[in-house]
Amino acid sequence: MNTTAGYSDGKDTIAARANSAVLGAQGETAWSAHWGRRRQRAFILFTRLAGDVVVTALSVVLAYLLQESWPRSMGEVQRTPFTMAPLLARVALAPEFAVYLPLLLLAPITFLVVFQWRRLYRQDNKDIRPFRDTGTIFKGTFLSTLLLVMVALSYSRGRTGGPLDYPSLFFVYFFFVASLGLILFRSGVLIGLLGLHLLGMGRTRVAVIDSGEAAPALLAPFRSPSTEYDMVGYVTLRDQSSAGAWSEALWLGPLASIRELINKHDLGEIILAVDPSHLSADQRLDLAQTCWQMGAELKMVPPFYPFFHTRTLSETLGGIPLLQVERVGLYATIPQVIKRAADIAISLCALVAASPILLAATILIKLDSPGPVLFVQQRVGLNGRTFRMFKFRSMKTGNDPKKHEEYLKKLIKEGQSHAVDENGKPVFKIANDPRITRVGRIIRKTSIDELPQLFNVLNGTMSLVGPRPPLPYEVAVYEDWHMKRLNIRPGCTGLWQVSGRSRLSFEEMVRLDIRYIEQWSPWLDLKILLKTVPVLLKFWQSY
Repeated sequence: MNTTAGYSDGKDTIAARANSAVLGAQGETAWSAHWGRRRQRAFILFTRLAGDVVVTALSVVLAYLLQESWPRSMGEVQRTPFTMAPLLARVALAPEFAVYLPLLLLAPITFLVVFQWRRLYRQDNKDIRPFRDTGTIFKGTFLSTLLLVMVALSYSRGRTGGPLDYPSLFFVYFFFVASLGLILFRSGVLIGLLGLHLLGMGRTRVAVIDSGEAAPALLAPFRSPSTEYDMVGYVTLRDQSSAGAWSEALWLGPLASIRELINKHDLGEIILAVDPSHLSADQRLDLAQTCWQMGAELKMVPPFYPFFHTRTLSETLGGIPLLQVERVGLYATIPQVIKRAADIAISLCALVAASPILLAATILIKLDSPGPVLFVQQRVGLNGRTFRMFKFRSMKTGNDPKKHEEYLKKLIKEGQSHAVDENGKPVFKIANDPRITRVGRIIRKTSIDELPQLFNVLNGTMSLVGPRPPLPYEVAVYEDWHMKRLNIRPGCTGLWQVSGRSRLSFEEMVRLDIRYIEQWSPWLDLKILLKTVPVLLKFWQSY
C-alpha cells in the first residue's frame, strides 16, 4: 500500500510540476526571449514577400521593353543609372502599356500564391545557402507564367473571341527576366544574412546536451555560418568526465546547472542529443520546464540518429505524440520503380551502342590468353542475397583469392585507405597485380571490363548507379551499420566513384553510399552518370 501511495504521489507531483511548467512558459521572460527571433524571421519573410512583388511587377515592364522598346509617347529617353527607376515608372503609365496593366497587377498575386504552394516562404533559416532554391524558383516561375498565359488567353477570347492580346514572345521574355531577377534577389538576401552571421549578428546561441557519443557529428552543422545557429558548447548529463570526444574547452557544465548555463551564456536553444531514456522523469521535466520558463527553445535529436537520416512526421493518437519515420530516398517504393524503369531503358540503349566494343573485347581476350571470355563471380546484392556478376576476364585463370581476401579484411577492419591504380583511380584490387593480362590492363583502365555488368542491370541484380557490389568474404567482416549499403541494388558506378577524391577510407565510402540511398533522386543518378562519362573519356584519351 505504501509503495502504491508513494508511486501515486510521485505521479501527482510530476503532473503538478508539468502544469506549472506550461504556465511558466507564458511568462514575461519567455515572451521577451522569443520576440527577438520572431521579429527577425518576420522581417526576412516580409523582405521576401515585398521583393517578390517588386521583382515580378518589374519583370512585366522589362519584358514589355524587350518586346516593344520604349513607348513613343515618352519621346526621347535619356538613360542613366539614376534615371532608370523614374523611366520604368513612366513606362507603366504610358498609354501604349495600358493593355499590360492587368498583368502588372495579376503577376505578383499569381507568384505569391504559387510560391506559397511551392513552400518558398517557409521559415527555414537553418539552411542559408545562396542559390539553394534555384530549381524550385524556376519551376514556380514556369508554373506562374503558364497560369498567366491561361488567364490572359481566357480574358482575350471572352472579350473579343480572338487570339491572345499579348505577343507570345512577351511571356518568354517575362519568364527569363522573372526567373533571373527572383534568383538574384533571393540569393542576395541570403548572402546578406551570411554576412551578418559572419559578423556574429542575428544568430541563435545554442548548446547541445550530449553523452559524448554523437557530439562530434553534431558539432560541424551548428557551427556553420550557413545556419542561424552559433554553437556555444555542450552540456553533459553529469560531469566533464562524460564528455567523450568533445573538446574540453567547449564543455559548459552538467545538466543540473542548465538554468545557470542559459543565463550565463545567453542560450536561445537547447538541443537534446541523447536518448531521452538516459534521463529520469524528473530530469526530463526539469529540463523542459527550465527551457520554457527562460524562453529557450528545446529541440531533440531523434534517438535513431545517426543510423537513419530520414525525416519525421508528427501525429497525435489519444493525446500521445508520435513520430513517424518517413521513408525517403530509395527507402520509398515509388523511387525504386522509377529507378528500375530508367535502368532497363538506359542499359538497353547502352548495350546496343556498345555492341562493337563488346565484340572486339571478346575476340582480343580470347586471343590474348587461354580461358573463358567472361569472369563470373559471386557478389552480395540487394538485401544480402548473392548473385552472379559478369565482367570481361582481365586476369589469368586459376588465381588464389586469398591474397585479395586478406587485403579487403585489412581495408575494412583497420580503416586504411583503398589502393589506387597508376592513374589515381580508386580500386578495390591490389595495385600493379602481376596476374593481370596484357589485354586485361587495357580493358581495366578503360572500364571496358565492366560493360557486361549491363546484363546484370537488365536482369535486375544490379543498377546503373548504386553501392559497389561486395564479395561474400567482405560482407562477413562488416559491422552492423555497414549492412545498410545492402538495402538497395549495387551499381556499376556510384557516388563515391565520382566524388573527386583519389583515396577514401572504407567507412567514408560506406557513408557516401548511405547518403546516396537517403538523398536519392533521378537528378542525382543523372548527375553521377554524367560525371562518370568524363572519367571514362579521360582514360580513353590516353590510348
